[in-house]
Amino acid sequence: MKLPMYLRVLLGLVLAGCAWVFWQDLRTATPAIMSRPATPTRPAVATAQPAADNAPALASDAVVDLFPAQSWLPPRPPSEPTRPAAPQAPPIPFSVSAQWRYLGQSKIVVLQRPDGVRYTLCQSCSVAGHIRPGATFDKDYRLDRLTDTQVVLTYLPLRQVTTLRLDTP
Repeated sequence: MKLPMYLRVLLGLVLAGCAWVFWQDLRTATPAIMSRPATPTRPAVATAQPAADNAPALASDAVVDLFPAQSWLPPRPPSEPTRPAAPQAPPIPFSVSAQWRYLGQSKIVVLQRPDGVRYTLCQSCSVAGHIRPGATFDKDYRLDRLTDTQVVLTYLPLRQVTTLRLDTP
């Protein structure tokens, strides 16, 4: 199969154009692979050029993210500042270890800490080392009221009132 002369010339020009584009592409792609120098390669010349001329030069140096990360989740609601919780008294470190009543007297209650320290609570009794209502003990607690069914204590640092229920025989 013989090609006419005009097609042979056209084919040669196309091949020459492709080779020229390939060569130009290799020559411009090489500096992009190399690392950028620490100092600018353009000389700093003070000229009175309009700002519009500098804008394209600055834009060509900037890296543009064509595909930024996106999320389909709805945006978070604005967070409200949380108020700090009011301080709370620690759990009562006492347990009722004994309670009794003498004939004609008010109830006597013994509170015990986990480390074995005991406190005797009563309204008016002759037990040595007893604690009456209004007195402080264990340096942070005050006995407010002692009845047949409950012991009312106040945690003094926070002035919080706590009630211990007593078993009624």
